[in-house]
Amino acid sequence: MFKYITVTGIFILVFAMVPVTLAEKATELYIPIGKSPGLYGKYLATGRIEKVNYQNNTLTMSSGSSSYPVEVTERTMIFLDRSKMGQPNIYGSFSDCKQGMMIEVRFEKDERGRPAEWIKLEMQ
Repeated sequence: MFKYITVTGIFILVFAMVPVTLAEKATELYIPIGKSPGLYGKYLATGRIEKVNYQNNTLTMSSGSSSYPVEVTERTMIFLDRSKMGQPNIYGSFSDCKQGMMIEVRFEKDERGRPAEWIKLEMQ
């Protein structure tokens, strides 16, 4: 009986975490650059695009004195932050990435240099 209760408890705990993870991805579109609660310094990098390589789906971003390679995959979501224009944010594509743009990146597995989970571009 105790084994059944333990397995059921673990099952409920694991599936209770799934909606939280999915909700963060679903709502990230609506959050302006620099406003993602609890993620800064640990999971995100913010800076400017130094260069874009459209053939390889990569870009280089600079943040302070550091530069990071950013790999864009078919899973990478790109958001256009239009909050400074007074317009709602929308989904974008890799072709929206331009040198000099302000960018916010969340890397997969929370490691810089990994493929990007999502990218926000500041539109002006």
